[in-house]
Amino acid sequence: MDIARGKPAGKKQKVVLSKIWGWTILIALVLLDAFLDVIFTKGKGLESPVWKPIANLLGVSNPLFLTPLVIIIFYFGVKGGAWLSEKVDKIPAQTEELVLTTMVIVYGVFDLWLISVYLFNFTLFKNHYYLIPILITIGIAYSWWAENKLKK
Repeated sequence: MDIARGKPAGKKQKVVLSKIWGWTILIALVLLDAFLDVIFTKGKGLESPVWKPIANLLGVSNPLFLTPLVIIIFYFGVKGGAWLSEKVDKIPAQTEELVLTTMVIVYGVFDLWLISVYLFNFTLFKNHYYLIPILITIGIAYSWWAENKLKK
């Protein structure tokens, strides 16, 4: 027994989601985001400066139809982030799971914020862009903590 940590000796702490659970949760969060947009704003999320040109190009007026594109973007983001983590941060294993879990946490907090705005009229921020530094901080804090655990 490792007295300092209160765990059986040799038992490794799990700090990241498996790929299957990570992708399942991330896809559910993307779908939840799209459903919230359809239900509460009637698809006005597609009018943002980022999504409007893409939606117009593809002729899409319902956010649910863009979820496959978002998932593909996340797939390449996870693969690219995992490659960078291996090369730059020298993380020996589970880099893809680390990046995927970070995205799940950040997107989950974003969806919780959306739910609090739509259902409970939570208006702490006047503009949703103020949430970006908070989400970045959450992602960095988790990644730093998990990276240290994975390197041990």
